[in-house]
Amino acid sequence: MRELMGLEGEPALVVGGGFGTGRELALLLARAGARVAVADIDRARAEAVAREVDGVALTGDVRDEAGAAAVVDGAAAALGGLSRVANIVGQVHNKRFAECDAAHIEAQLRMNLHSQMHVVQAAGRHMRRSDGGRGGAIAMVASVSGIYGARNHVPYGMAKAAVIAMAKGLADEWGPEGVRINCIAPDINATPRLVAMMPMGEDEALAMMDASAVKEGVPLQRFGRPIDLAKPLLFLLSDMASFLTGQTLVIDGGVMVRFPHRAGE
Repeated sequence: MRELMGLEGEPALVVGGGFGTGRELALLLARAGARVAVADIDRARAEAVAREVDGVALTGDVRDEAGAAAVVDGAAAALGGLSRVANIVGQVHNKRFAECDAAHIEAQLRMNLHSQMHVVQAAGRHMRRSDGGRGGAIAMVASVSGIYGARNHVPYGMAKAAVIAMAKGLADEWGPEGVRINCIAPDINATPRLVAMMPMGEDEALAMMDASAVKEGVPLQRFGRPIDLAKPLLFLLSDMASFLTGQTLVIDGGVMVRFPHRAGE
């Protein structure tokens, strides 16, 4: 299986790898034989996961161009190059659009679009053949909010829609340069941050979320977990997706396949 993945010895960076989906992906990459750099805005989290994968820890704020370049360039220097990059960074803040001022909108764009854009720009300089790279693969985290209407979190949806568009455009532009770029678009996911906000223990919180998924008619009858996102991200970075670029995989437990009206059931 490791031969099929094609990740043995490959230098890989996980941005936002200090917990949740990022940590799960770092662990999977290490199991697949990749050499892993873990970047997180929290140094302690990055170092903890780096120890788990016998990798490199980096820290920086990728919402800014200089911070993203420092993280990506640091990973390339530590690993002797860079051929796989995944970026998990993103966070939604719910607010009615009529109440969103310019500062709120800008903050959501910086967190959910600029963080992806700056990392991709920096990664491309290490991967594009015209820049001396040997190609590679980039995976970004978008959201179903960039596909559906994003009621009460419009700026977040705007940013995620732009991430999806970025993957399409760069797939065309960088395909001849040997670089593949794809996204996943999760629906509700039981992230550590979300679970921690709930006034109960983790097991009870997950059970309550899954009961809500059943009530809402999610075909797989639960909401996602970080590992449910890490696995498709690993696939997109691997050689198993070697002819896949510019695509967005919807990770939603089947929500999008349902006919929206339930009359007659």
